[in-house]
Amino acid sequence: MSLLECQKIEVTAAKPYPVFLGAPLEALGEYLHSQFKELEHILIITNPVIAKLYAERLQKGLMDYRFDFLFVPSGESEKSLDRLSQLTTAALRCGADRHTLVIALGGGVIGDLAGFFASVFMRGIRLIQVPTTLLAQVDSSLGGKVAVNHPIGKNIIGAFYPPLAVWTDFTTLDSLPWEEVENGLAESIKHALIDDLDLFEFFERQEESLKQRNPLIWREMVVRSSSVKVRIVSQDEREQGVRALLNLGHSFGHALETEMNYRGVTHGQGVSIGLVAAAHLANAKGQMTLAEVDRIKLLLNSYGLPIKISEISMEGQDPQVLLQLMKADKKNHGGRKILILPQGIGQAVVSKECTDPEILDAWKQVL
Repeated sequence: MSLLECQKIEVTAAKPYPVFLGAPLEALGEYLHSQFKELEHILIITNPVIAKLYAERLQKGLMDYRFDFLFVPSGESEKSLDRLSQLTTAALRCGADRHTLVIALGGGVIGDLAGFFASVFMRGIRLIQVPTTLLAQVDSSLGGKVAVNHPIGKNIIGAFYPPLAVWTDFTTLDSLPWEEVENGLAESIKHALIDDLDLFEFFERQEESLKQRNPLIWREMVVRSSSVKVRIVSQDEREQGVRALLNLGHSFGHALETEMNYRGVTHGQGVSIGLVAAAHLANAKGQMTLAEVDRIKLLLNSYGLPIKISEISMEGQDPQVLLQLMKADKKNHGGRKILILPQGIGQAVVSKECTDPEILDAWKQVL
Protein backbone atom coordinates (compact mmCIF):
# COMPACT_ATOMS: atom_id res chain seq x y z
CA MET A 1 0.00 0.00 0.00
CA SER A 2 1.35 3.44 -0.96
CA LEU A 3 1.08 6.58 1.12
CA LEU A 4 -1.62 7.83 -1.22
CA GLU A 5 -3.82 4.81 -0.44
CA CYS A 6 -3.83 5.17 3.35
CA GLN A 7 -6.72 6.73 5.26
CA LYS A 8 -6.35 10.01 7.10
CA ILE A 9 -8.31 11.42 10.04
CA GLU A 10 -7.69 14.98 11.21
CA VAL A 11 -7.54 15.83 14.89
CA THR A 12 -9.01 19.33 14.97
CA ALA A 13 -7.26 20.52 18.12
CA ALA A 14 -5.61 23.89 18.84
CA LYS A 15 -2.78 22.64 16.62
CA PRO A 16 -4.48 20.24 14.19
CA TYR A 17 -2.57 17.14 13.15
CA PRO A 18 -3.24 14.15 10.89
CA VAL A 19 -3.65 10.52 11.91
CA PHE A 20 -2.56 8.28 9.02
CA LEU A 21 -4.15 4.81 9.10
CA GLY A 22 -2.58 2.02 7.06
CA ALA A 23 0.55 4.07 6.35
CA PRO A 24 3.66 1.97 5.55
CA LEU A 25 6.66 2.48 7.85
CA GLU A 26 8.85 2.78 4.76
CA ALA A 27 6.86 5.82 3.55
CA LEU A 28 7.38 7.97 6.64
CA GLY A 29 10.55 9.49 5.16
CA GLU A 30 8.58 10.60 2.10
CA TYR A 31 6.12 12.38 4.38
CA LEU A 32 8.92 14.05 6.37
CA HIS A 33 10.48 15.36 3.14
CA SER A 34 7.16 16.89 2.12
CA GLN A 35 6.58 18.58 5.49
CA PHE A 36 9.92 19.62 6.99
CA LYS A 37 12.42 21.37 4.75
CA GLU A 38 14.97 22.12 7.48
CA LEU A 39 15.00 18.72 9.20
CA GLU A 40 18.45 17.21 9.67
CA HIS A 41 18.47 15.09 12.82
CA ILE A 42 16.02 12.45 14.09
CA LEU A 43 15.94 10.61 17.41
CA ILE A 44 14.09 7.29 17.23
CA ILE A 45 13.06 6.22 20.73
CA THR A 46 12.05 2.56 20.91
CA ASN A 47 12.80 -0.69 22.71
CA PRO A 48 15.10 -3.47 21.45
CA VAL A 49 12.27 -5.90 20.63
CA ILE A 50 10.42 -3.35 18.47
CA ALA A 51 13.68 -2.24 16.84
CA LYS A 52 14.51 -5.79 15.83
CA LEU A 53 11.12 -6.10 14.13
CA TYR A 54 10.71 -2.70 12.48
CA ALA A 55 13.84 -0.54 12.57
CA GLU A 56 15.06 -1.69 9.17
CA ARG A 57 11.74 -0.89 7.51
CA LEU A 58 11.57 2.56 9.12
CA GLN A 59 15.16 3.37 8.19
CA LYS A 60 14.49 2.83 4.47
CA GLY A 61 12.77 6.20 4.27
CA LEU A 62 15.21 8.05 6.52
CA MET A 63 18.49 7.60 4.66
CA ASP A 64 18.72 11.32 3.81
CA TYR A 65 18.73 12.22 7.51
CA ARG A 66 21.14 11.82 10.39
CA PHE A 67 19.34 9.59 12.86
CA ASP A 68 20.10 7.89 16.15
CA PHE A 69 18.29 5.15 18.05
CA LEU A 70 17.73 5.47 21.79
CA PHE A 71 16.68 2.17 23.36
CA VAL A 72 14.45 1.77 26.41
CA PRO A 73 13.80 -1.59 28.11
CA SER A 74 10.25 -2.92 28.00
CA GLY A 75 7.83 -2.39 30.87
CA GLU A 76 5.59 0.19 32.50
CA SER A 77 8.22 0.81 35.19
CA GLU A 78 10.40 2.49 32.52
CA LYS A 79 8.02 5.46 32.50
CA SER A 80 10.03 7.20 35.20
CA LEU A 81 11.97 10.39 35.85
CA ASP A 82 15.15 8.30 36.08
CA ARG A 83 14.65 6.97 32.57
CA LEU A 84 13.78 10.48 31.35
CA SER A 85 17.11 11.72 32.71
CA GLN A 86 18.97 8.88 30.98
CA LEU A 87 17.26 9.69 27.68
CA THR A 88 18.29 13.33 28.05
CA THR A 89 21.94 12.39 28.58
CA ALA A 90 21.88 10.04 25.58
CA ALA A 91 20.19 12.64 23.37
CA LEU A 92 22.80 15.28 24.20
CA ARG A 93 25.59 12.83 23.40
CA CYS A 94 23.95 12.31 19.99
CA GLY A 95 24.05 16.06 19.34
CA ALA A 96 20.31 16.58 19.63
CA ASP A 97 19.16 20.21 19.63
CA ARG A 98 15.97 22.26 19.34
CA HIS A 99 15.63 21.29 15.67
CA THR A 100 15.72 17.53 16.30
CA LEU A 101 12.62 15.45 15.58
CA VAL A 102 11.60 12.62 17.93
CA ILE A 103 9.96 9.51 16.50
CA ALA A 104 8.25 7.39 19.16
CA LEU A 105 8.35 3.87 17.69
CA GLY A 106 6.50 1.41 19.90
CA GLY A 107 3.56 0.86 22.17
CA GLY A 108 1.96 2.91 24.92
CA VAL A 109 4.99 3.02 27.21
CA ILE A 110 7.29 4.28 24.45
CA GLY A 111 4.69 6.76 23.21
CA ASP A 112 4.13 8.21 26.69
CA LEU A 113 7.82 8.34 27.62
CA ALA A 114 9.17 9.57 24.28
CA GLY A 115 6.33 12.08 24.03
CA PHE A 116 7.05 13.48 27.47
CA PHE A 117 10.76 13.61 26.66
CA ALA A 118 9.98 15.61 23.50
CA SER A 119 7.75 17.96 25.48
CA VAL A 120 10.49 18.94 27.96
CA PHE A 121 13.79 18.53 26.09
CA MET A 122 15.04 22.07 25.44
CA ARG A 123 11.50 23.24 26.29
CA GLY A 124 9.93 21.16 23.54
CA ILE A 125 11.00 19.61 20.24
CA ARG A 126 9.08 18.07 17.36
CA LEU A 127 7.35 14.70 17.80
CA ILE A 128 5.79 12.05 15.59
CA GLN A 129 4.04 9.04 17.07
CA VAL A 130 4.51 5.69 15.29
CA PRO A 131 2.35 3.26 17.32
CA THR A 132 3.12 -0.44 16.83
CA THR A 133 0.63 -2.03 19.26
CA LEU A 134 -3.15 -2.16 19.17
CA LEU A 135 -3.35 -0.20 22.44
CA ALA A 136 -1.19 2.59 21.03
CA GLN A 137 -2.95 2.65 17.65
CA VAL A 138 -6.49 2.97 19.01
CA ASP A 139 -5.78 5.01 22.13
CA SER A 140 -2.51 6.18 23.65
CA SER A 141 -0.92 7.72 20.53
CA LEU A 142 -4.02 9.85 19.95
CA GLY A 143 -4.82 13.04 21.82
CA GLY A 144 -1.44 14.37 22.91
CA LYS A 145 -1.33 13.08 26.48
CA VAL A 146 2.25 12.21 27.48
CA ALA A 147 3.51 11.30 30.94
CA VAL A 148 5.71 9.34 33.31
CA ASN A 149 4.65 7.60 36.51
CA HIS A 150 5.19 8.45 40.17
CA PRO A 151 5.28 5.89 43.01
CA ILE A 152 1.94 7.25 44.28
CA GLY A 153 0.13 7.11 40.95
CA LYS A 154 0.22 6.42 37.24
CA ASN A 155 0.83 9.24 34.72
CA ILE A 156 0.98 11.86 37.49
CA ILE A 157 3.83 13.81 35.84
CA GLY A 158 2.90 14.74 32.30
CA ALA A 159 1.72 17.23 29.72
CA PHE A 160 -0.60 17.79 26.80
CA TYR A 161 1.83 17.69 23.88
CA PRO A 162 0.23 16.79 20.54
CA PRO A 163 2.42 15.15 17.90
CA LEU A 164 2.88 16.62 14.45
CA ALA A 165 1.38 13.39 13.08
CA VAL A 166 0.42 9.85 14.06
CA TRP A 167 1.71 7.21 11.64
CA THR A 168 -0.13 3.87 11.92
CA ASP A 169 1.06 0.83 9.98
CA PHE A 170 -1.43 -2.01 10.49
CA THR A 171 1.16 -4.67 9.60
CA THR A 172 2.91 -4.08 12.93
CA LEU A 173 -0.05 -5.85 14.56
CA ASP A 174 0.69 -9.13 12.75
CA SER A 175 3.35 -10.29 15.22
CA LEU A 176 1.66 -8.92 18.34
CA PRO A 177 1.31 -11.47 21.19
CA TRP A 178 -2.29 -11.97 22.26
CA GLU A 179 -1.56 -10.43 25.68
CA GLU A 180 -0.67 -7.19 23.87
CA VAL A 181 -3.77 -7.50 21.70
CA GLU A 182 -5.87 -7.68 24.86
CA ASN A 183 -4.50 -4.31 26.01
CA GLY A 184 -5.87 -2.69 22.88
CA LEU A 185 -9.12 -4.63 22.94
CA ALA A 186 -9.87 -3.36 26.45
CA GLU A 187 -9.47 0.24 25.28
CA SER A 188 -11.49 -0.38 22.11
CA ILE A 189 -14.34 -1.95 24.08
CA LYS A 190 -14.17 1.06 26.40
CA HIS A 191 -14.58 3.35 23.36
CA ALA A 192 -17.66 1.37 22.35
CA LEU A 193 -19.11 1.58 25.86
CA ILE A 194 -18.84 5.35 26.07
CA ASP A 195 -19.82 6.42 22.57
CA ASP A 196 -20.68 3.70 20.05
CA LEU A 197 -23.25 0.96 20.64
CA ASP A 198 -22.77 -0.26 17.04
CA LEU A 199 -19.06 -0.80 17.75
CA PHE A 200 -19.95 -2.80 20.89
CA GLU A 201 -22.22 -5.01 18.77
CA PHE A 202 -19.41 -5.29 16.19
CA PHE A 203 -17.19 -6.79 18.91
CA GLU A 204 -19.98 -9.23 19.81
CA ARG A 205 -20.50 -10.28 16.17
CA GLN A 206 -16.89 -10.44 15.04
CA GLU A 207 -15.32 -12.35 17.96
CA GLU A 208 -14.06 -15.25 15.83
CA SER A 209 -12.80 -13.03 12.98
CA LEU A 210 -10.91 -10.82 15.43
CA LYS A 211 -9.40 -13.82 17.21
CA GLN A 212 -8.31 -15.21 13.84
CA ARG A 213 -6.83 -11.78 12.99
CA ASN A 214 -8.79 -11.31 9.80
CA PRO A 215 -6.96 -8.30 8.27
CA LEU A 216 -10.08 -6.52 7.00
CA ILE A 217 -11.92 -6.94 10.31
CA TRP A 218 -8.87 -5.78 12.28
CA ARG A 219 -8.54 -2.74 10.06
CA GLU A 220 -12.21 -1.89 10.57
CA MET A 221 -11.82 -2.23 14.35
CA VAL A 222 -8.78 0.07 14.47
CA VAL A 223 -10.36 2.70 12.21
CA ARG A 224 -13.70 2.71 14.09
CA SER A 225 -12.11 2.71 17.54
CA SER A 226 -9.59 5.41 16.59
CA SER A 227 -12.40 7.52 15.17
CA VAL A 228 -14.20 7.52 18.54
CA LYS A 229 -11.06 8.76 20.29
CA VAL A 230 -10.32 11.39 17.62
CA ARG A 231 -13.91 12.66 17.68
CA ILE A 232 -13.85 13.15 21.46
CA VAL A 233 -10.35 14.64 21.60
CA SER A 234 -11.22 17.09 18.83
CA GLN A 235 -14.09 18.41 20.97
CA ASP A 236 -12.07 18.72 24.17
CA GLU A 237 -8.30 18.59 23.74
CA ARG A 238 -7.33 19.47 27.32
CA GLU A 239 -9.93 17.38 29.15
CA GLN A 240 -12.12 20.16 30.48
CA GLY A 241 -15.33 18.31 29.64
CA VAL A 242 -16.29 15.40 27.39
CA ARG A 243 -12.75 14.00 27.06
CA ALA A 244 -12.92 12.85 30.68
CA LEU A 245 -15.29 10.10 29.49
CA LEU A 246 -12.28 8.35 27.92
CA ASN A 247 -11.18 7.52 31.47
CA LEU A 248 -14.00 5.01 31.96
CA GLY A 249 -12.55 2.10 33.95
CA HIS A 250 -9.22 3.87 34.47
CA SER A 251 -9.78 5.19 38.00
CA PHE A 252 -10.19 1.60 39.16
CA GLY A 253 -7.62 0.17 36.73
CA HIS A 254 -4.84 2.64 37.57
CA ALA A 255 -5.33 2.04 41.30
CA LEU A 256 -4.95 -1.69 40.73
CA GLU A 257 -1.85 -1.22 38.55
CA THR A 258 -0.28 1.03 41.18
CA GLU A 259 -1.07 -1.39 44.02
CA MET A 260 0.54 -4.24 42.07
CA ASN A 261 3.52 -2.02 41.14
CA TYR A 262 2.80 -2.58 37.43
CA ARG A 263 3.83 -6.24 37.77
CA GLY A 264 1.51 -9.16 37.18
CA VAL A 265 -1.17 -6.93 35.68
CA THR A 266 -1.22 -5.37 32.22
CA HIS A 267 -2.89 -2.07 31.46
CA GLY A 268 -5.60 -3.88 29.50
CA GLN A 269 -6.31 -6.21 32.39
CA GLY A 270 -6.56 -3.27 34.78
CA VAL A 271 -8.93 -1.42 32.45
CA SER A 272 -11.05 -4.54 31.92
CA ILE A 273 -11.52 -5.06 35.66
CA GLY A 274 -12.09 -1.31 36.01
CA LEU A 275 -14.87 -1.42 33.39
CA VAL A 276 -16.62 -4.16 35.34
CA ALA A 277 -16.25 -2.28 38.65
CA ALA A 278 -17.59 0.91 37.02
CA ALA A 279 -20.51 -1.06 35.54
CA HIS A 280 -21.42 -2.46 38.97
CA LEU A 281 -21.24 1.03 40.45
CA ALA A 282 -23.46 2.33 37.63
CA ASN A 283 -25.94 -0.45 38.35
CA ALA A 284 -25.99 0.46 42.05
CA LYS A 285 -26.80 4.06 41.06
CA GLY A 286 -29.60 3.03 38.68
CA GLN A 287 -27.72 3.89 35.47
CA MET A 288 -27.36 0.35 34.14
CA THR A 289 -29.30 -2.89 34.40
CA LEU A 290 -27.79 -6.13 35.68
CA ALA A 291 -28.42 -7.59 32.22
CA GLU A 292 -26.20 -4.86 30.73
CA VAL A 293 -23.52 -5.51 33.35
CA ASP A 294 -23.58 -9.20 32.46
CA ARG A 295 -23.40 -8.36 28.74
CA ILE A 296 -20.22 -6.33 29.35
CA LYS A 297 -18.69 -9.12 31.43
CA LEU A 298 -19.55 -11.71 28.79
CA LEU A 299 -17.91 -9.66 26.02
CA LEU A 300 -14.72 -9.03 28.02
CA ASN A 301 -14.48 -12.70 28.99
CA SER A 302 -15.01 -13.82 25.39
CA TYR A 303 -11.74 -12.06 24.47
CA GLY A 304 -9.84 -13.48 27.45
CA LEU A 305 -9.97 -10.27 29.47
CA PRO A 306 -10.37 -10.64 33.26
CA ILE A 307 -13.47 -9.50 35.10
CA LYS A 308 -12.16 -10.27 38.61
CA ILE A 309 -8.83 -9.55 40.29
CA SER A 310 -8.54 -13.21 41.31
CA GLU A 311 -8.10 -14.08 37.61
CA ILE A 312 -4.74 -12.26 37.50
CA SER A 313 -3.47 -12.32 41.09
CA MET A 314 -3.25 -15.11 43.65
CA GLU A 315 -2.92 -12.52 46.40
CA GLY A 316 -6.02 -10.94 47.91
CA GLN A 317 -6.20 -7.20 47.35
CA ASP A 318 -7.47 -4.95 50.14
CA PRO A 319 -10.38 -2.81 48.84
CA GLN A 320 -9.56 -0.12 51.43
CA VAL A 321 -6.03 0.20 50.04
CA LEU A 322 -7.36 0.37 46.49
CA LEU A 323 -9.84 3.04 47.56
CA GLN A 324 -7.02 5.09 49.09
CA LEU A 325 -4.97 4.83 45.90
CA MET A 326 -7.89 6.33 43.97
CA LYS A 327 -7.25 9.60 45.83
CA ALA A 328 -4.35 10.27 43.43
CA ASP A 329 -6.63 10.19 40.37
CA LYS A 330 -6.16 13.31 38.23
CA LYS A 331 -9.92 13.77 37.74
CA ASN A 332 -10.55 14.30 41.45
CA HIS A 333 -11.46 17.78 42.60
CA GLY A 334 -11.57 19.34 46.04
CA GLY A 335 -11.06 15.99 47.76
CA ARG A 336 -14.02 14.43 45.92
CA LYS A 337 -13.56 11.33 43.79
CA ILE A 338 -14.75 12.01 40.25
CA LEU A 339 -15.59 8.83 38.36
CA ILE A 340 -16.75 7.99 34.85
CA LEU A 341 -19.70 5.61 34.79
CA PRO A 342 -21.46 3.91 31.88
CA GLN A 343 -25.07 4.88 31.29
CA GLY A 344 -26.35 1.82 29.55
CA ILE A 345 -24.14 0.63 26.67
CA GLY A 346 -22.97 3.32 24.25
CA GLN A 347 -23.07 6.27 26.66
CA ALA A 348 -21.20 7.41 29.77
CA VAL A 349 -21.37 10.25 32.27
CA VAL A 350 -19.11 12.04 34.72
CA SER A 351 -20.25 11.26 38.27
CA LYS A 352 -19.33 13.56 41.16
CA GLU A 353 -21.63 11.89 43.67
CA CYS A 354 -19.99 8.52 44.31
CA THR A 355 -19.48 7.83 48.02
CA ASP A 356 -16.63 5.77 49.44
CA PRO A 357 -19.00 2.98 50.58
CA GLU A 358 -20.41 2.75 47.03
CA ILE A 359 -16.90 2.57 45.54
CA LEU A 360 -15.87 -0.07 48.12
CA ASP A 361 -18.88 -2.16 47.14
CA ALA A 362 -17.83 -1.90 43.47
CA TRP A 363 -14.32 -3.09 44.39
CA LYS A 364 -15.80 -6.03 46.27
CA GLN A 365 -17.71 -7.06 43.15
CA VAL A 366 -14.42 -7.63 41.29
CA LEU A 367 -12.34 -9.17 44.10
